[in-house]
Amino acid sequence: MESLRIEMVSDWYVPRVGGVETSICELSRALARAGHEVFVVTNNGPRASSLELGRDGVYVYRIRSAINVGGVTADPLAVARMALFGKRNAVDVIHAHGVTSTMSFMSAMISSGGTGIPSVLTHHSIIARSLPRPLRPLLRYALKWPWVLTAVSRAAAEDLRELSGREVMVTHNCIDVRRWRELGNGGELDGEPSIVFVGRVTDRKNPLEVVSVARGIARRLPRAKIYVVGDGELARVLAYEVSRSGLSDRVVMLGRRPRAEVAKIMSASDFLVVTSRNEAFGLAVLEAMALGVVPVIYDSPGVRDLVVDGFNGRLAGGAEEVAEAIASLWEDQGAYKALSAAAAATSERFDCNVVKDVYLDVYKRAIDGCGELDRRALVYRAFRALVGDPVRRGEWCHGRKWYYHERAREGIVPVIRRGA
Repeated sequence: MESLRIEMVSDWYVPRVGGVETSICELSRALARAGHEVFVVTNNGPRASSLELGRDGVYVYRIRSAINVGGVTADPLAVARMALFGKRNAVDVIHAHGVTSTMSFMSAMISSGGTGIPSVLTHHSIIARSLPRPLRPLLRYALKWPWVLTAVSRAAAEDLRELSGREVMVTHNCIDVRRWRELGNGGELDGEPSIVFVGRVTDRKNPLEVVSVARGIARRLPRAKIYVVGDGELARVLAYEVSRSGLSDRVVMLGRRPRAEVAKIMSASDFLVVTSRNEAFGLAVLEAMALGVVPVIYDSPGVRDLVVDGFNGRLAGGAEEVAEAIASLWEDQGAYKALSAAAAATSERFDCNVVKDVYLDVYKRAIDGCGELDRRALVYRAFRALVGDPVRRGEWCHGRKWYYHERAREGIVPVIRRGA
């Protein structure tokens, strides 16, 4: 495939910590290494807009958003700049990340309903059951605009099918397995075994269950230690519960750590514990598996794409089952080593050099459907009336985009010339 110009859009991106942020970063780097031009467009909050080119070859355009609600942009000017950036930079495809990201969702709608740029929307969560009923028809209508829908796991895909009534492709999250293993070299931890919890210490991750897990493990493995890596609104509550339960020598709160340090902590661990029951994928699980760390985690819809119970990890129904599985595996080192080797081997299938090819097929599908999928109607006519846009059905993918790019001047948004 010839080199593509790809615009990744989400309210969330590194250095913010989270699975969506890391997934976008890792995929963008893999695409850039493969010779594609990648532009990440993200929310910069009230800070001034900025453009940077990272050492990984990925451009990051952080847009000032004066109005933000719940961490996502509600600023019409920020959304307009995001759309204009794609148009002036003649991107081949817009890849929007997250149904709950306003910037992401609006990019998919505006590209399809305004400029005619092919759009792909990837679902990173599971929300259908928690979505208020009055919002469902509105979301269903909005989800008709992205040209291709994908989701990061089979469970997330089923969630999006329920919301949209459309076909949804599975495109897993990924990491650079080789680089992650290099980052993990040299880590050391106390504990026999050492167990790690990595994630936001928020209600969605169910972190207070770590106390029950630690209590159960202590009864079987008196020298075991659990390390909690992450921060959030429940961090103080968790620390209090650990102290109140007399587990301060068993549970170590490490707080938020740089990504390279997280790799070292993970690599030095024997087990990963995840207590969330609603994971859409579980990037921390993949990162642990790549390092040969055995995941012993609560059974959750999204993690089943990664973990096969008894083959490369263990799926549990609660804290007691987690504690029992860890104790049993630690006492049976043969079984532990078999799961560790299988976990490391499984992670290779989720390397970004593999997953990027799946996404390239998705992008090609969107681009090939440029005329067929271009369903602009009232939204498009309103857009043309406002800006005098001469692009007609299907023309964007057949060279018209360069008309705008060649005439675009620096100003409202930055313009990055071909091959820059």
